[in-house]
Parts: sequence; structure tokens; C-alpha cells
Amino acid sequence: MFTIVNKPTYMRTNKVDNTDLFTQSANDNFKKHIKTQSKAALEIINNSINWKELIEPIDKTIQRAETGRRPFAILTIIKCFILQSIYSLSDSRLEEEIADRRSFQIFLDIKTGDSIPDETTICRYRDMFSRLELDKILFKSFYKQLKKKGLVLEQGTLVDATIKQAYTRAIPNNNENNRDKDANFTKRGHKTIFGYKGHIGMDIKSKIIHSTEFTPVSVHDSEMFEKVIHKKESMVMADKGYASNARKDKFIKNGIRWAVLDKGYSGNPLTKKQISRNKKISKIRNEVEKPFAFMKTVLEYSRCSYYNIKRNRFQFNFKTIIYNLRRMITLSPQMA
Repeated sequence: MFTIVNKPTYMRTNKVDNTDLFTQSANDNFKKHIKTQSKAALEIINNSINWKELIEPIDKTIQRAETGRRPFAILTIIKCFILQSIYSLSDSRLEEEIADRRSFQIFLDIKTGDSIPDETTICRYRDMFSRLELDKILFKSFYKQLKKKGLVLEQGTLVDATIKQAYTRAIPNNNENNRDKDANFTKRGHKTIFGYKGHIGMDIKSKIIHSTEFTPVSVHDSEMFEKVIHKKESMVMADKGYASNARKDKFIKNGIRWAVLDKGYSGNPLTKKQISRNKKISKIRNEVEKPFAFMKTVLEYSRCSYYNIKRNRFQFNFKTIIYNLRRMITLSPQMA
């Protein structure tokens, strides 16, 4: 019999002066140049991350792969990407906002007379991050900090995936230079989609994302299943798209509880017991859809912004980092 996992008792609010720091309302206020909310959020983020520890593996990778002097400290660039991801800013708009907003300058530790990263610089650093997979390294480095804070228990994993449309539509006879050659097609009902798919593994207890993968949209969800679990968990949970008798037997044999929705087939429909089990699992499994809703509505991440898989993977990983930042603020006692 499947047992519903109790909700954690340490859930806390991510509000300051009763205002949620990561909502569409907060973003709207930012756009209206009401500075207090965005300033409060950035101060909390700045004070709650061990930046030196966070960027250490990034610096090591860059030193091995790149030569020459960098125009800006890597910490400044990472913070630029965080600002860009939270507020959904283009490279040119980010440059303007840094020049205009004192709260951004404080967050970036930019003083009077210092140079400001321009849009060309931001673009070049993004290309380097994407090429060297520094976004993946940064995601893992931040997750390690969340573990050190005791926010992740790793007792169970929720698995899911989301589709992201490519930046441009695939139109027959279109100019090949404007087509994303890494994206491909899938069908959803009668709708054909050209794009990518982001896969996540999320801790059941804390709702923190611990693993990500980014693929062309044609890759089936189940192909990434074992890449987004850490295999330390005692239970895995997912929708019926991940159903597999062979995988189920293997997981059970290894002592991992299989809480994947049962799937009915033609001539072999679900039994009443299976339907009841699916309903119980779904009450918890639905939590894994919330990060995607947050990214779409609050972070305005409804489609990809770039023309190849590496840069689009970079964007997806930074959106998941922002989601985990929000969970950190929500769960940390000192931030209540």
C-alpha cells in the first residue's frame, strides 16, 4: 500500500514585510521602478550565499580552459546572469538597468568609476559558460551549499520534464541561418512542437531541484529518468510516462520504492486498486509541476531565447538556480 509522505514541518515563508520576493507582483513592481522589493530580495540573496565557495569550481575550470586576462571578475558576471534570470532582461536591457539602478550596482559591488558589463561582454561570457558547461557546474556547486545548510534530505525524488519551444519556429524553406539546428520536433495531440525539453529531479521533502538535463524535445522523458535521480533516495516518484516494468523490478531489487503512476494499455486497463494508488501518488507528484509554473509565470520563461542547445541549456539551468534560491529563502530559519 502506498503511503503519503507527510509534508515537512519546517516550511517557512519567503516574505519580507509580508511581501513575497519571488512573485509576478514583485516583478511588476520592479518594472514600475518601485525599488524596495527588488532591493530587499537582492540583499537577502547576497547575504545568504557563500560566493567564494560557489565560484571556486568555476574559476578552476576557466583557468584550465581559457588564457588571457578577463575584463570582469567571474563573480560579477555570475551575478549579472542571476539578475537577468530573475527579471527576464535582455542583454541590452540588463546593461541599462545596471547603469541606472543603485540596487543592482550594490548587488554587483560596482562602485563609482567602475566599468559596467555591456551587452557584448554579457553575450561573450554566456558563450563561454555554455561552451564549458559552467552553468552545470554552478548548479551543482549551489546545490552542495543547500545540502550543507541541511535543507535537502535526499530521501525521495520527484521526476518530471517540461517542453520549451525553440526561439524560432521551424518553417519549410526558411533561411537556414535563422533556424535552430539543435532543436527538433515532437507531437502533443494534434500540435507539432519544435524545441527542447528540460528534465528535473526534485527532492520530495524540500522541493529543491537536485538534478537537471536538457535535450531536444524528441527525447522521451523516460530516457532521462536515471540521469535526474541521485540513487541515494529510498523512493522515486513520476507520472505514467516513466512507467517501465523492467526499471520497476530493478529499483525494487535495489531497495528503492517505486512510486511511478501505473499505466493502462489497450485490452489491459487499470484495476480499481491501481486507480486508487495513482490518485494517492498524484497528490504528491503534482508538486513537481510547480517549479515549471514558477519559471513560466514569474520568471517569464515560456520559450527558449537562443539558437542552440548549449545556450538554451544555460538559460534553463539558471532558471532552476533561481527557483532553488527561492526555496532556500523559504526554508532557511534565519530568513523567516
